[in-house]
Amino acid sequence: MIIGTYKVQLNREFNFYNLIENMDYFKELGVSHLYLSPILKAKPGSTHGYDVVDHSKINEELGGEEGYFKLIKEAKSRGLGIIQDIVPNHMAVHHTNWRLMDLLKNWKISKYYNYFDHYDEDKIILPILEDELDVVIEKGLIKVDKDKIEYRGLILPINDEGVEFLKKINCFDNSCLTKEDIKRLLLMQYYKLTYWKKGSPNYRRFFAVNDLIAVKVELDEVFRESHELIGKLPIDGLRIDHIDGLYDPKEYLDKLRQLVGNDKIIYVEKILTIDEKLRDDWKVNGTTGYDFLNYVNMLLVDRNSEEELTKFYESFIGREINIDELIIQSKRLVANQLFKDDIERLSKLLNVDYNYLVDFLACMKKYRTYVPYEDINSIRECDKERRIKDVKKIMRLQQYMPAIFAKGYEDTALFIYNRLISLNEVGSDLRKFSISLEEFHNFNLSRVNTTSMNTLSTHDTKFSEDVRARISVLSEIPKEWEERVIYWHDLLKPSIDKNDEYRFYQTLVGCYEGFDNKVRERIKSHMIKVIREAKVHTTWENPNTEYENKVLNFIDDTFENVSFRKDFEKFELKIAYFGYMKSLVATTLKFLSPGVPDIYQGTEVWRFLLTDPDNRMPVDFKKLRELLNNLTEKKLELSDPRVKMFYVKRLLQLRREYSLNDYKPLPFGFQRGKITLLFSPMVTREIREKIIIRQKSLDLIRNEEVSSGEYNLNDLIGEHKVIILAQKGK
Repeated sequence: MIIGTYKVQLNREFNFYNLIENMDYFKELGVSHLYLSPILKAKPGSTHGYDVVDHSKINEELGGEEGYFKLIKEAKSRGLGIIQDIVPNHMAVHHTNWRLMDLLKNWKISKYYNYFDHYDEDKIILPILEDELDVVIEKGLIKVDKDKIEYRGLILPINDEGVEFLKKINCFDNSCLTKEDIKRLLLMQYYKLTYWKKGSPNYRRFFAVNDLIAVKVELDEVFRESHELIGKLPIDGLRIDHIDGLYDPKEYLDKLRQLVGNDKIIYVEKILTIDEKLRDDWKVNGTTGYDFLNYVNMLLVDRNSEEELTKFYESFIGREINIDELIIQSKRLVANQLFKDDIERLSKLLNVDYNYLVDFLACMKKYRTYVPYEDINSIRECDKERRIKDVKKIMRLQQYMPAIFAKGYEDTALFIYNRLISLNEVGSDLRKFSISLEEFHNFNLSRVNTTSMNTLSTHDTKFSEDVRARISVLSEIPKEWEERVIYWHDLLKPSIDKNDEYRFYQTLVGCYEGFDNKVRERIKSHMIKVIREAKVHTTWENPNTEYENKVLNFIDDTFENVSFRKDFEKFELKIAYFGYMKSLVATTLKFLSPGVPDIYQGTEVWRFLLTDPDNRMPVDFKKLRELLNNLTEKKLELSDPRVKMFYVKRLLQLRREYSLNDYKPLPFGFQRGKITLLFSPMVTREIREKIIIRQKSLDLIRNEEVSSGEYNLNDLIGEHKVIILAQKGK
């Protein structure tokens, strides 16, 4: 039985042995399963493991096979299961990826010619150079050494024709090779090195990441070889990364289920849009929980402020934003800038005009379709002229839908539309500001008896749950927020886009932990990523250093301006106080709603994380162990990290002790078996409703008896805005 999962990010700084050292902590906290980031051999120095180079080996940097099996043994001895993240869609472009190197050396006679999802052309284009080829050669950055070519630490093979050429001129390194010799040698290879800013590779990528080449896992021989080790791991379940990138997700999941058997848990990283349901023909246990995250997110936002916040936002930035148009324009932008070559190939494959195909992809309302397992009419809303007809070719097209959607929506539009950025999350819908408790009930009712994950933070969320909780408080006090923004703007007189300024204020509200240099540098890095992703004033491809420096200088001004700091800190005291309440409500919903609660590392205490890589920062498990050993039922200040940890531990204990099979909606919460949850998603005002408790109960957080009778809801839920009651007796 899955009580709760704990997601751990592994890397060489926190490996299998470090995890083993903390095994007792996870046991004591009360989770049932550790949920591990990828463990197969990855690119050297990988901080996350999603850049796999060898499917047949466990990463030595993490502790290798010996360390991994010791980890499993230690976990099982404590009653802890393992859910393992795997990456079937892509691998890293790196010399340690020996299958890819075999392809680059031997091309069509390579055993791995069909292993990788490259387009059938004369050679593979590798856009890895920092400048034009002539410039790079002139600088001496292309180094030849016998049968290898090295560029900036990447070592590439020289094919037989190239080796013969070097023998013919009797020269095997740069000491005697001319620039023309190096160019001739490169022309002979089965790969072409190009300037990364000009053109794309001729292989399918993970999104637009040139360093990640897709594999054809739909082919039986590729599936067998890439999953042979995975199938033998003595673990309890798998999490499938980027399922939507696969040619035929259903067929893949059928094969995987056959490989691992029916007893293993399988979760898919499937991003569902707000009203979309997980396909019932997939043999899986559920998703990784973004659907739950977004429903909780919207529940915690005050719907009464939508019009006022929208009006103020647009007034402050000086323009109205049509969300539908923004999303379409953002998708069209990334299609033309990041995926132009891919779409040109697809347009030829489908015999459809390029611009028509761009419009089709920009029109899509969800991450992807699943033809032939759903009616072809599912694409007709966007294929208005019914030009896209061939099912097999549509299956190829479907692999690119999530890339355009994610890069256009998640990585562009979400960084432009800044009305209330706690809502700007993976799987969100910017057009939907808030939901009612009834809508939340309907969502929960649809998930009764499922083991789909309930998550609030991941390594991919734009903000951690505690940051979003604080920002959502602003929806309850819009007038006060507006006054502060206007005051700060007039005080600081920034010379940056007001849209970026508006986002910065919300970000600082969400992640503030003091005006120290560490926070300043984190926010600076974050804001540079934000404005580059937005692609309005600067981009990753062509950084506008003049504008970026203005943003950095503005951040410095906020940290150094005494008047701003004083005013902000006074306002932040109130926001942080109410933010803790919202976060406790969200945490309780995560553990008691239908599904399996997932804890992202370190978020069992207050943790204010920004977009990656910030959200992958190390966790101080020594400090967490100390906090766990000093938990108390005594009333603590809300800012004390033990408050949240106490909830997490108690709720995990509750999930072990009580049956939570049913779900009965209540006007201010819900009932599951003998457990009743009452709460208020709005935290800045008193709820004056009356509540009748029909049976003597125990308040599981405060450990106090609650007699039957009529109560003011506000008195019951108290400062935390939530109460968990367990019925006493029969």
